[in-house]
Amino acid sequence: MFWSSISLSPTAIASPPFPLTELFFPPLSPTPTLTAATFKLRSSSTCRCTKTDLTSQHEEPPPNPYPKQDEKPQAAAAAAAAAEETFQVLTAIHTQYNDILIVDTPQSRMLLLDSTHNVHSVLQKGDEKWTGSYWDEFVSLPPIVTEGPIAIYGLGGGTAAHLMLDVWPSLQLEGWEIDEILIDKAREYFGLSNLEKCNDVGGQLQVHIDDAFSHEQHRPSGYAAIIIDLFSDGKVLSQLQEVCTMCQ
Repeated sequence: MFWSSISLSPTAIASPPFPLTELFFPPLSPTPTLTAATFKLRSSSTCRCTKTDLTSQHEEPPPNPYPKQDEKPQAAAAAAAAAEETFQVLTAIHTQYNDILIVDTPQSRMLLLDSTHNVHSVLQKGDEKWTGSYWDEFVSLPPIVTEGPIAIYGLGGGTAAHLMLDVWPSLQLEGWEIDEILIDKAREYFGLSNLEKCNDVGGQLQVHIDDAFSHEQHRPSGYAAIIIDLFSDGKVLSQLQEVCTMCQ
């Protein structure tokens, strides 16, 4: 994660997308990865994922032949939890910019993008709003910058916008996303349209479907801060690795 100045001294934040396997598959040793074939081979929209769906280039170490007596029930419960996790594929679609996959679990709903199937947005269910990932840190931004609109480059499913408006309901946010179909899916499955309505204290998310690096529609006065959440194929966009981009 980094902080830097853009335009009229806004603040930028970036961090890599959260891997799917670390989010709702219990960690194994070594950490497995979920392959794209796991989803392509499913004929039903409801999937039951087992250890056979996880691939690893290394063999797991043999179990301890002499476990402690009190470790057996815990080990059995952990093995059962790790062996099986139910989730439902809500939609899977290919667009000009993305391979979009939205999955639903008992605890959360997740947006997976491109061939890496990295998680780019999370919507928690129930009373728990925090994701345990880098989106939570964006909430600390409003009180340390000047008053004014905050831009989000790479809106995705709107995880950052949900969290920020939940904690700071009077915020004026502007989200930039290049994929119109992705925005439609975010409105349908992640409640993005609710954020676009002006709330009781004047807070609101304004959505721009355009290239975040196109300044034609940007505010002439700039933003109080800019959150950069732009990734492709599991990597930071090449434009963000150029000095000239960060100095605009």
